[in-house]
Amino acid sequence: MQIRTITAGAREDDVPRAAGAALDARKRLEDAGYAVQTVRLALDTIGANRCADYATVVRGAEALALDAGFDYVSIGRVDVARLALLAEALAATEAVFASARIAGRDGRTDPAVVEAAARVMVELGAATPGGFGNLRFAAAACVAPGSPFFPASYHSGGEPWLAIGPEAATLAVVAAGDAGSRDPGADEAGVDEHEPGAYLAATARIQHFATRLTALIEEHDRRIHAALADIATEHRVFFAGCDWSLAPHPDLSRSIGAAIERVSGAPFGTFGTLAVIRACTGAIRAARVVRAGFSGVMLPVLEDAVLAQRNAEGRYTLRDLLAFSAVCGTGLDTIPLPGDTTSGQIAGVLAEVAALAGAWRKPLTARLMPVPGLHAGDETSFDFPYFVNTRIMSIA
Repeated sequence: MQIRTITAGAREDDVPRAAGAALDARKRLEDAGYAVQTVRLALDTIGANRCADYATVVRGAEALALDAGFDYVSIGRVDVARLALLAEALAATEAVFASARIAGRDGRTDPAVVEAAARVMVELGAATPGGFGNLRFAAAACVAPGSPFFPASYHSGGEPWLAIGPEAATLAVVAAGDAGSRDPGADEAGVDEHEPGAYLAATARIQHFATRLTALIEEHDRRIHAALADIATEHRVFFAGCDWSLAPHPDLSRSIGAAIERVSGAPFGTFGTLAVIRACTGAIRAARVVRAGFSGVMLPVLEDAVLAQRNAEGRYTLRDLLAFSAVCGTGLDTIPLPGDTTSGQIAGVLAEVAALAGAWRKPLTARLMPVPGLHAGDETSFDFPYFVNTRIMSIA
């Protein structure tokens, strides 16, 4: 298992201290045998530098983070008054991420932010090559500070913190293999649901998978905590723990879609998918660990080989993904949409994400990516090592 991110949250004055902790954490985890992909900084610029040009503020945050040794920076939740300026500011940077709070932690939707966030997505799609800028922006609902994963990560003041974001879909693949089932990425369903005892066998397989996944999470959590022992006191930061969300990678050995298919015995998106996603959630919550951030199931369409393949086959829809989020996905992530998608259409999607998050008081995000010039069913052509090209999804 690799570490996707070591994220430090800090106020601007505390960035040097946070950087020292994050870079020390990187060395310790690498010494413990983990590959670390990125080191990131989470800020919160709400209310900051009100008199300055916003693009200048954003570029300043980028320079601050890069100079301190971070790879990326999140400027956190952008207030509604400045969302109209965000697309231009993000398009002028390369390492800056941001979010808009469409619903607070009290579950209440903010309609003005929903509309403003939708406009940002349309503008970013048009302002950046291939609409790629929307990788760095998300609408967030009921999201607390302290998550290591971008774009939702933010700092809300106070002392610096440190959180780890493992690429934990690998553990789900291992647990699914131990449970025994079909090969990932296969084209034919592996189980005949009409066979006598098929449901009982599937239930037993799911339970075995969940138990094994819990054990693997606990094992790696212990290793990570051992590697980072005393880092909080040495650097005067709060160690928030790990976000055990099952974050995937384009490689099949790190595909959450592959793990789900192995356990369900059927292609992702067909009946049985939601039950396995729920089992993943149960496994994470059963683990005796300190959970940070989402600690759910990530289903990013463009970041997972099996999800991309099943989308191209038309096995699931945007609304299916939203339904899966109800049992603890993390929302709608890296969704390729038609280039002529309107802000009104996107606002409708964001409103439903906010409604679901508010009803369950659970963190959800939406990272929607209108691709200029493409229509539903067209193939994407992103040149990015962490994306798997697939077909444009319909928003209708």
